[in-house]
Amino acid sequence: MDDRYRPSARFDKPASPVATGASGATSTSGATALTKVGEAAQQAGSLVKEKAGALATEAGDKAKGLLGTQVEAGADFLGHIGRSAKAAADALQADAPKLSGWVREMATSVSDLSTTVRGQSPDSLLETASTYVRQNPALVLSAAAVCGFALTRLLQGGTWNGSRASDGRAVSTAASGSDAF
Repeated sequence: MDDRYRPSARFDKPASPVATGASGATSTSGATALTKVGEAAQQAGSLVKEKAGALATEAGDKAKGLLGTQVEAGADFLGHIGRSAKAAADALQADAPKLSGWVREMATSVSDLSTTVRGQSPDSLLETASTYVRQNPALVLSAAAVCGFALTRLLQGGTWNGSRASDGRAVSTAASGSDAF
């Protein structure tokens, strides 16, 4: 047989680390590589945690700043309502003095609330609100029920005109009147 067609010695036997005597060197270098990869992953993980913590702190600070701005805007709005109510009380004084007195008291209360809100942080406002709710649960539940009723009426549209009576004619008359187009 010709030497050209004869396979070389390196293809005759499969080379193995045991056969070459390099088993210790191969496993040590593999373990070292795995250790280095693990350390790099650990460093990357700690860097990611550090960056995430910094971003969370920054986001929290921005959210607190935004809430503070909204508290100030709410205080301004309450002040505007108080001034408007005082103007309405002045206008009502000649025609309805009792109603004017009630509106003036409400305006004073709203103005005081505006001053109180303006001086507090969002955290202290939340604490004050929770304390108030714990001390006056019946009042808060009643106010929530009234707000829910008003919201339901608002979402249904229109005002109460008796068209929702149990009489079927009232509903059909109201429907035919609104369908005139």
